[in-house]
Amino acid sequence: MLLDDGRVLAAPVLINATGAWAPELTPGLQVKRRKGHLVITDRHPGFVRHQIVELGYLKSAHSLTADSVAFNVQPRKTGQVLIGSSRQYGNEDTRTDQTILSAMLARAAHYMPALGRLPAIRVWTGFRAATPDKLPIIGPSVTDSTLWLATGHEGLGITTSLGTAALIAAQITGPEPPIPIGPYLPARFSAAESTLTEDLHAGSRTPLEAA
Repeated sequence: MLLDDGRVLAAPVLINATGAWAPELTPGLQVKRRKGHLVITDRHPGFVRHQIVELGYLKSAHSLTADSVAFNVQPRKTGQVLIGSSRQYGNEDTRTDQTILSAMLARAAHYMPALGRLPAIRVWTGFRAATPDKLPIIGPSVTDSTLWLATGHEGLGITTSLGTAALIAAQITGPEPPIPIGPYLPARFSAAESTLTEDLHAGSRTPLEAA
């Protein structure tokens, strides 16, 4: 793998697990950055005791093109309240988008009006790694036999990290993966690599041979 500063990383196996920045190390990778906003309040212990999410959150999260907001609050051990969420495609500006932020907070106040009384102490943005079919990319690169990919989890990278690690480890070392790997293989985005996908799924070759 050639880095921008001219250094070359070489190893029997490299894993690109850099989230929304994965395409910078693997050009052409079908991952796009999806911007999100978060707000955290001052400390108010007991204000919220468990996460609360609106029923329409999944519909918002699975929108592929339009900007969207949804109600999602989570308590922190400090007594603070984390407020979300928003999703934007095509906006890689790290600055706060006031229009989206206002819509997100208005959505939160609609479901929980008392939130409006809590002073916010911090607002920030970040980027999720999104794929065209909303599924993560987990498996061997179709262009580099030493490279494996673990990205494209949208907002579930931490939640599904242990499962992703198990799938990658199984493919590299040979045991049967704990769940079918076909839906997550990078080759699904390349028609020319359909044979690779079929062979891996059928187990006709060992993972390293197939890579």
